[in-house]
Amino acid sequence: MRSANPRPDFNLPNIPILIYLLAGLLFILLTVGSQCLLVVPAGARAVIFNSFSGLEATPRGEGFSILLPVIESPIFYDVRTQTYTMASQRSEGTVQGDDALRVLSSDGQQISLDVSVRYRLDPAKVSHLHQTIGSRYLDKVIRPEVRTVVRNELALHQAIAVFSDEREQIQDAIEAQLASKFADNDLILQDVFLRNVKFSDQFQTAIEQKQIAEQEKERERFLVEKAELEKQRTIVQAEGEASAIQLKGEALQQNPEIVQLEYVLKLAPGTKAIVTASDRITQPGSLGR
Repeated sequence: MRSANPRPDFNLPNIPILIYLLAGLLFILLTVGSQCLLVVPAGARAVIFNSFSGLEATPRGEGFSILLPVIESPIFYDVRTQTYTMASQRSEGTVQGDDALRVLSSDGQQISLDVSVRYRLDPAKVSHLHQTIGSRYLDKVIRPEVRTVVRNELALHQAIAVFSDEREQIQDAIEAQLASKFADNDLILQDVFLRNVKFSDQFQTAIEQKQIAEQEKERERFLVEKAELEKQRTIVQAEGEASAIQLKGEALQQNPEIVQLEYVLKLAPGTKAIVTASDRITQPGSLGR
């Protein structure tokens, strides 16, 4: 006899197995596909390391490119302009704390100054940079080279030169040396700025006193030049008056009537006079009598 209780139904769910397989395959393809697609953002370069052939000589530029999963791995570098600063203010410098550069001038004076360097990585040589220096180029190249070049250059000049016309020449010399050293290490130097220059209190006081003396000297020079100009003006005026007197005397000798003319000119404004040919001065009203 058959049992009255029917056997349980072990049928598959309503969703076919094929759909599960397709979904799993799609997931695998998406996962592998995302690893095969390399996206390099703007202002960056990707250095590709291949597990079999090593480092690619040419870095990948901005945009999409194909990457072999597991075999190839990217290392990203920022090739936009960056600034490295060594400053006394905690909020300004790249290194926390007082990181101002302290050097000695040729006359033995200690100088403290802030230095800022604007630079960028050479986009075409990022792979070589990664191979020879790596991502720590700030500590290995930029910081030590800047400190060395600035110290060596300022050691060739007197301290007061930093406040004179030589400052621009000093900065140009530092830029030229750093540009060469940066280029040797696949970096491009753009600008160097020397700021917040300070000396010892004693030397600072001496500079201020010298500036005051220079200002006083300039003031005295101005007064001397002013007096000289006043003297020249007086001489010119006196010479002009003497020349006028001489010319007037010669004119009187040649034309005695000028005396009568001057007399007429000195009369009261409302008075009229006529000089006749007989050398007489005729007052108004006397004519016609």
